[in-house]
Amino acid sequence: MQALSFQADFLGFLHLRRSHEGVHMPRIVPLLTDLKLFETDDEDIERRLRNHLEDVRYSSCKNDDAKELKRLSWQDTDKIRRRAKKIIEARGKYSQGQHLSRADRKMLRPVTNGVAVGGPSSEHQVDEIAAMLYDEMPWMQQVINEIWLDMRHNIIEHGSGLKLRPTLLVGGAGLGKTHLVRRIADLSRLPIVHIDGGASSEGFPIAGLSRGWGGAECGRPLKAMLSTKVANPVVIIDEIDKAGTAFGTSGHSTSMHSALLGLLEPVSAVDWHCPYFQVGVDMSRVNWLMTANDATVLPALLRSRVRTIHVEPPSQAQLEAFIEKEVFRRSLPEDCVNQIAKAIQKPIGNKAVSVRFVAKLLEEVQRLETLPLKH
Repeated sequence: MQALSFQADFLGFLHLRRSHEGVHMPRIVPLLTDLKLFETDDEDIERRLRNHLEDVRYSSCKNDDAKELKRLSWQDTDKIRRRAKKIIEARGKYSQGQHLSRADRKMLRPVTNGVAVGGPSSEHQVDEIAAMLYDEMPWMQQVINEIWLDMRHNIIEHGSGLKLRPTLLVGGAGLGKTHLVRRIADLSRLPIVHIDGGASSEGFPIAGLSRGWGGAECGRPLKAMLSTKVANPVVIIDEIDKAGTAFGTSGHSTSMHSALLGLLEPVSAVDWHCPYFQVGVDMSRVNWLMTANDATVLPALLRSRVRTIHVEPPSQAQLEAFIEKEVFRRSLPEDCVNQIAKAIQKPIGNKAVSVRFVAKLLEEVQRLETLPLKH
């Protein structure tokens, strides 16, 4: 398949096309695979059935014998007990969360009827997102092309929403890998979960920690899904190659790499077991994007579950174009373009100028522009 061809005129055409599109209602999909939280507890079913029958008989009574007619016979009581038993048996097919605390049930109850699938709803919106990404970061063309193909495939096969294959972006520091992922989430209007692999080796931020341990809670991706009621957040794990293995005093070990294995495998992610809530959760729609400087240090099991894309550094012309667009986006003076372009013409030491360095210069200029004028 040929590489993407993005033009300025095409951007304007897509914007016009999108303005005529109607409001799209998001798809609702189940999140909890084996948990059903009912409003009525098992022990209250018989009581509510009895009260209902009494209310029905009382409301239908139009003579002075209302009290006599409202009373239930032993046949009525036996029938109610048998009906309540059948209801309890039918509900027994689902875990009703008796092991959960009141606070945990409060967190899970809003998503028992499903969560929304966010992201683009048509191929036109997919093309527009890809065009905007390429217009901002042309040196990322290979990455954007793969993202674009994923988005179009999902729209055609499954309907609206963003679904990307688990992807590992490999390249030098400061190339804009994290910035690209954030822009994908922003343009798709999806929540983003940022996890720093270099700051922690434990798998708890991803999978959570089971009860009985201090600080037990669910993983950050699931927590974001519960709070936003979105099935497909964008999860970025920065510098995953720097995450190691953490060992406890009892000899048990945990790692971010091992925690990801079950979540990246499509078969197991559909019914992933949350160690904190102790219930099944459909995590198959989460968009996993990781960055690394060196992929060779990652375990083979992890590398086999992700798509690896190498990111090349931008050219001088691409950096200057990036500066021009960012100056315009940040509403900075036009003469800042030439000033920053001159500042990056010479390498720093033996290293070429990175996108991160350019972003810091832009932030510094933006900060100085906010200072009050001296009289």
